[in-house]
Amino acid sequence: MASPLAFETDSTWYESRADRPPSEETLNREVETETCIVGAGLAGLYLARELAERKREAVVIEARRVGLGASGRHGGFCGPGWACEGEKIENRVGLEKAKTFFNLSLEGFQMVREVLESAKAPITPGILHPSTYNNPHGLQKDLERMAQVYRYELDYMEIDAVRNVLDTEKYYQALRDPRAFHFDALELCLILAEILKSAGVPVYENSSMTEFHKTGTGWFLKTGQGSVRCRNLVFCCGGYGGKEFRKLRQAFLPITTYIIVTPPMGEPLKQCIGTSDGVSDERRAGNYYRIVDGDRLLWGGDITAFGELHPQHIARKMSRDLASVYPQLSDHQGEIPVEYSWSGLMGYARHLMPEIGPLDDGLWACTSFGGHGANTAPIGGRLVAEGICSESERWNLFNAYGFPWNGGPLGPYAVESVYRKMQLGDQWRAFRSRF
Repeated sequence: MASPLAFETDSTWYESRADRPPSEETLNREVETETCIVGAGLAGLYLARELAERKREAVVIEARRVGLGASGRHGGFCGPGWACEGEKIENRVGLEKAKTFFNLSLEGFQMVREVLESAKAPITPGILHPSTYNNPHGLQKDLERMAQVYRYELDYMEIDAVRNVLDTEKYYQALRDPRAFHFDALELCLILAEILKSAGVPVYENSSMTEFHKTGTGWFLKTGQGSVRCRNLVFCCGGYGGKEFRKLRQAFLPITTYIIVTPPMGEPLKQCIGTSDGVSDERRAGNYYRIVDGDRLLWGGDITAFGELHPQHIARKMSRDLASVYPQLSDHQGEIPVEYSWSGLMGYARHLMPEIGPLDDGLWACTSFGGHGANTAPIGGRLVAEGICSESERWNLFNAYGFPWNGGPLGPYAVESVYRKMQLGDQWRAFRSRF
């Protein structure tokens, strides 16, 4: 399970500016409903919204508070795609199904945009994907393939154009996605919670599931003070799910990532980063960052499978990381000030795709959206809603991936070794680009 630090409601920049209402009711009695959703992150909230739109009864139970997990503390980037690379999806399921997967990711992307626009929440268009090594032909090939095969247009930027807006020699060429955008991650969760409240869907906070079992008519689950009887039970637990989820917990690993936000930096920041685009480099676990509040910088990156760091350690670690790309932002002591620092746990399956589908009659999983969850968790919720309502079996696509074992005690070591190997590959490509 996560350390308590991950659940400090005042630990993130998002929480510092959120108009969060008082805590919702804690479940302290037995309720009956058609569908019980465990987890009030994006997957669970969108699933509840989809069911409400279909006039189907549901309740949501959340161990802490709405959006307190990865869904409300990530970098705030939204675009199409999956955590698994497109080429690997093609190799596994074939080109035609890979196109279907991409279109699903695009549908989820649009679901996020629609909710934010309907609430008149700020959306900043444009995501820039710079390369950390000299790769003009590779990027142009990717651009052409996306346009020809997936009918999705990207823009290509030469080195001079990239360095004109990002004042660092770390980057070379880039692909820019003009349709992608960045936004306030927690705000989206709170908007969805308000939508559910208006629709009469109960969301019970501070109501951890402690156990569950099958009954003759569906499922029964207990919380600390209450219980739920339901026909359908859906686990939307993400990286914060624990042993209470039984076998499902053995199908994903919680992976930690880190984010910092600087104090207002004024003109020096504008001189370094001359774009309102979000920036996410091409590395598997590279840096992602964007200007927020006019002249602050939100900076994220790094992953580990071995627990979390104290916020002070995160601040030092990520400040050094930021200084390695933009040393001109350092003060006279060679440091970059940090006002907010936090970590988040993402749920990852071994195949790097979401785990969506039935585990038993009336028991569903909708989890493991780590690395690309802003658009994929919403569409995951929609697919499960369609399955529950017998509208479609689009969730069947994920049978190609299933629920593989996470490796048990050795799983984190395997993840760490793969990540370090990728880091070495990134460093080698960057080194070769200098000559």
